[in-house]
Order: sequence, then C-alpha cells, then structure tokens
Amino acid sequence: MKIVVDEHYRNIQAQQRQNQRELAEARTRDKEIDRLYEKIYEDQALGRLPEERFNQLAAKYNEEQAALRQRIRHLKKIVQEEMAHEMNLDGFLALVRRYGPDFSALTPEMLREFVDKIVVHHRAKEQGVMQQRVEIYYRMIGHVQLPSLDKKQTERFQVNFGRIRDVTAIAA
Repeated sequence: MKIVVDEHYRNIQAQQRQNQRELAEARTRDKEIDRLYEKIYEDQALGRLPEERFNQLAAKYNEEQAALRQRIRHLKKIVQEEMAHEMNLDGFLALVRRYGPDFSALTPEMLREFVDKIVVHHRAKEQGVMQQRVEIYYRMIGHVQLPSLDKKQTERFQVNFGRIRDVTAIAA
C-alpha cells in the first residue's frame, strides 16, 4: 500500500505543479495581450499605426486571446479536479491507517473497501512465458502504475505471490 500511495501521490503532485505553472503562464500571457491590444489601439488612435495593420494585429490578438481563455478555463477545471482527487487520496490514506500497518490477511471486507474494480486482460505468450496483465483500480484514487521495484522488493513480491518473471508486467 505504501508503494501504491507514495508513487501515486508523487505523480499527482508533479502533475499539479505542471498544470498550475501552465495556468499561471496562460494568465500572464492573457494580461500581456490586453496590454498589447491597448498599445496598438493608442498607436492607431494617434496615427502612428495604419488602420489595416491595426486590424491585422487586433484580429491576431483576439484569436490568440480566445484560444488562451479557453485553455485557462480548461486548466482551471483540471486543477480543481486534481485538488478534489488529492482529497480522495487523503480518504484513501485514512482507510489504510484504519487497518494499521499489518495487512497479513486480506478479508472480503477490506477488498470491498480498497478495490473499486479489477480488469483482467487476456493471457499472452511473450518471450516463451505466459503473461497476463491485471489492472487494479483502487477506490478513491483509481488505477495506479506501480514503480519499478528494486531487487529486494522483487524478491519479497515473489515470496508473497509466487513465480513472477517481470514484476512490472503486473503493474501494467
């Protein structure tokens, strides 16, 4: 659970930082376009900019600003969804804490509380080994891509779950 939560939380945080940075850049450019539009309007009003050139620039700025404002609305929605998703992560962590650090036995009740759905793909033979992808969608946080495991973690995984040639295939 710790691997799942830590990796998922790291991914969420990185994505949030990137989206918030993009949102800030888009807002800055939106304000910059407003200033540029005012400047070309003043230049046109004072006769320093021909009417035809003013119309070209105004159309260009209007088009860019319309696309930018649509992008800002989209990014705002994404950032809000990510914040709600982070609250879901807090709920998931509370659920983990409720059962304590020892998950020696998985009860049907625990399974119902932690797992939203499990998608089992068709078995396929890859490099002479039968493999089957299984995706686990956790309640409140969705599907989590597990990180690559080090040698010690891989051995512990093999002890708990049997022979596994490629542990990352399970996470996929």
